[in-house]
Amino acid sequence: MNNNKKRLFATLLSVILLFGILAACSSNNNGNNNKAPTPSAEPSTAASDTPAESTEPALDPVKLTFLYPVAADPGPDQKLVNDEINKYLKEKINATVELKPLTFDEYEPKLNAMLAANENFDIAWSSKGWLGNYQPYIDRGAYHEITDDMIAKYAPEARANIPDKFWPDMLAADGKVYGFPIYQVAAKQKSLIIQKRFIDKYNLDVSSIHTYSDIEPFLQTLKENEPDVVPLGLAQNSRGMYIDPTVAGTDGSPVYYKKDDSAYTLSTFLNTANDRLPYFQKLHEWYEKGYINQDAPVLQNINDLKAKGNVAVSIEFTSKPGGEIGEKAINGGNDVVYVPISESYFTGIASAMHVINKNSKNPERALMLINLLNTDKYLYNLICNGIEGKHYKKVDDQYIEPIEGSGYAPNGDWVFGNQFNAYLKPGMAADTWQKTIELNDNAVVLASSGFTVNEENFKAEVANINAVKNEYETALETGAVDPNKVLPEYISKLKASGAEKVDAEVQKQWDAFLAQKGLK
Repeated sequence: MNNNKKRLFATLLSVILLFGILAACSSNNNGNNNKAPTPSAEPSTAASDTPAESTEPALDPVKLTFLYPVAADPGPDQKLVNDEINKYLKEKINATVELKPLTFDEYEPKLNAMLAANENFDIAWSSKGWLGNYQPYIDRGAYHEITDDMIAKYAPEARANIPDKFWPDMLAADGKVYGFPIYQVAAKQKSLIIQKRFIDKYNLDVSSIHTYSDIEPFLQTLKENEPDVVPLGLAQNSRGMYIDPTVAGTDGSPVYYKKDDSAYTLSTFLNTANDRLPYFQKLHEWYEKGYINQDAPVLQNINDLKAKGNVAVSIEFTSKPGGEIGEKAINGGNDVVYVPISESYFTGIASAMHVINKNSKNPERALMLINLLNTDKYLYNLICNGIEGKHYKKVDDQYIEPIEGSGYAPNGDWVFGNQFNAYLKPGMAADTWQKTIELNDNAVVLASSGFTVNEENFKAEVANINAVKNEYETALETGAVDPNKVLPEYISKLKASGAEKVDAEVQKQWDAFLAQKGLK
C-alpha cells in the first residue's frame, strides 16, 4: 500500500471512530442525565418500561418507609400492591418503599412514638392544624429541611406543578420549608353529608339548610321513623359544626379574626366561649333525644360507624368537587349529598403534605420518591387504586371503575400525591378537576394567609392547654355533657393552663405580621 493510500485509510478510520463516539454520546444525551430520573407523565406500561440510560453514577439501592393515615384498612392486597410499586421504583430510582398505612386514630400516637424512639423512617404525611401538625413538629426538630437546592436537584418537576402564588404557604415560622405540598383542593368549606335516600324519602329541601341548626327538624323525622338509623353521626374526630358568621377563619387556620374589622381583632376561644354556649346546649339536647349516637364521645373514628351505612347525617370539613364518590364508599355504598354550612376559605397548600424525617438516612432519595408521587401518573394511580384488571377496570383515558371486593381500596387519593393526576371514578363529573381549580382560585383568601404561630416561648402552656382540650372538647362537641355545668369548668382550666398568656403572645405575633403586610 503506497503512502497516499495509507494516509487516506487512516483518515477514513478516524472519521468512522469519530462518528461512533458522537453516536454513543447522542444516545446517552437522549436519556435522562439527571441523578433523579424524570418520570414520564403517563407511562404506558408498568415496571416493564426500560429505564433511561444515565451518564451519572448508578444510584445505590435503598429501602424507604412511608407512613400515612387512612380512613380504614386498605385491604388484604396491600402487600401485593406494595410489591408492584417496588418493581417500578427499582427501575425509576433504584429504591423500594415499605408502605405503612395507619388509621386516623392510630396515626398521631404512632408518629410520636417513632419520633421519640428515633426509629428510622423516611416519609410521613403532615398538615397544618391536623395530623402531624407542621409547625409544632418542626419546633421539636422532627422534620428535615427541604432546601431550594434539594428541590431543584431532586424534585424540579413536582415543584413546577405548584403555582408560585401558593408556595409561601409552605414556609415555617423560621422562613424555611420542611415539607412538600400535595397539590389538590386548597379551599375548605364545612358541609353536612346527608344520605340521598333519606333526602328523597322525606323530601328534604337542602337549599333551606344554611347552618347546623337548620337540620334539626330532619333529625327529628329520622328519629321518629327510622329506628335502625343514626340521625347524626359524631365521634372524637368529628371536630364540630360550630360556625360564627362574623368571624373569618376555618379549622386549621392559625388565627381567627373579626370580619369587616380594620384592626383584624383576634377571635379566641376564651373570648367567644360564651357565644358557643347555645351551640353546645343544642348538641346536648340532641344527644339526650337520641339524635346523636350515644358512643360519640368514646368512638375514635366516625368512619367505623359510617361504614355500616346507617348514618344519615355527618360532617365534612373539606367538601370538594367529586368528594361525594369517596363518601359513598365510606357510607356503606349509599349515595350522599354535600350541603354547605360555611363559606369557602382558601386554606393554602399546606393542609396536606409529605415531610421527611430529620433522622432519615436517605433524605434525597425520599424527595425523589415524593417527586414521583406528584408527577408520575402511573405510580400515583397504582398506590391510589391498585393494579389494573385486578383492583379496577380502566373505562377510558379519564375514568376507571373500582372492582368491588377486589382486596385493595385505601380511599385516600388526597394522601398520596398531586390529586390532579387521579383517574375519575363513576359518578364524578368530567370537569371535576377544573372545578377544583376554580374552587381554589375563587375561595376567600384570609388575611392570615402565610401567618404561622411560633410557639417557642409558650410550649409548656400549649401542652397543658392541649391536655385540657382532650379532657373536655370531645364531650362538649358531641353533646354528651351538660354545657351549663361543664363549659365554665373548661374555661377555668384553660385559664389555669396559661391560655390567656398564649392568646397575648399570639396577639403580639399577629400584630407584627399585620404591620409587615401593611395591614396595620
